[in-house]
Amino acid sequence: MFAARKIALRVNGVQVVSARVCSDQKGPQLVIIDPRIGDIAVDESFTLELLEFVHPRKIRNRLPNSGWRRVSLRILIALLGSGVVRVAEES
Repeated sequence: MFAARKIALRVNGVQVVSARVCSDQKGPQLVIIDPRIGDIAVDESFTLELLEFVHPRKIRNRLPNSGWRRVSLRILIALLGSGVVRVAEES
């Protein structure tokens, strides 16, 4: 068994600390969990970015956009749903 890679997630430029994939009648759906405003279903109108914690911060800071890259909703749902990645805070 493999360990999921840790990522940080930004939605519309705001970092999110928790997200999950839920299923409804239309299929899988990404839901972000915010302690202040509750659960929010994400659709294609949101801008999604991820940052992998594979490299140390010193290296990430030299990458374009400090390592943050845009990702489609479909790809993010697939990654989270399969357990390949998980949203985490940097330790």
